Amino acid sequence: MKTESSETLEIGDTAPDFELENIEGEKVGLEDLNNYDGVLVVFMCNHCPFVHANLDEIKRLNQEYSSIAVVGINPNAETHPMDTEEKMPEFVGENDIDFQYLSDPEQKVAEAFDAKCTPDPFLLDMRHRVYYHGRLTDIEKPGDEASEFYMEEAIEKMLKRKNPPQEQEPSVGCSIKWKESDEK
Repeated sequence: MKTESSETLEIGDTAPDFELENIEGEKVGLEDLNNYDGVLVVFMCNHCPFVHANLDEIKRLNQEYSSIAVVGINPNAETHPMDTEEKMPEFVGENDIDFQYLSDPEQKVAEAFDAKCTPDPFLLDMRHRVYYHGRLTDIEKPGDEASEFYMEEAIEKMLKRKNPPQEQEPSVGCSIKWKESDEK
């Protein structure tokens, strides 16, 4: 089912801080990424067809923009059998992922960002303020070919110190599988 992102965090807002474990069990925090010109935080998971459709683009951005830290965060680690922490290293290996892939088992980071779907990308500037929150490309469904590269355009503008894009294309993907609670 296709779900779109929300706009709770607005452009210019400071991103919520986080510290999560990567697939090697090492803690990685937003503060650890201070030496980059920006951070691309992508809420993603192992099984989502929308993530699979955009994975090559995430990897390409990671390769082409070495001054931008790319961090994948899995909010479904305890809520979907294909997305468990145990399956994350296999997903990384099978897909030749060379960016940080972190587990958010308590879903606190996804909740703080108000992430709604996978993938749900947030581009943060060097001060960790939201610069762009939206789609990576114009892919509407798995199998589509991208012809518009929204995130790349946003990164280029950010690196040139230009104002954020006026159009923030809402992310499209599978809904995050939230834990059952009285609060939701």
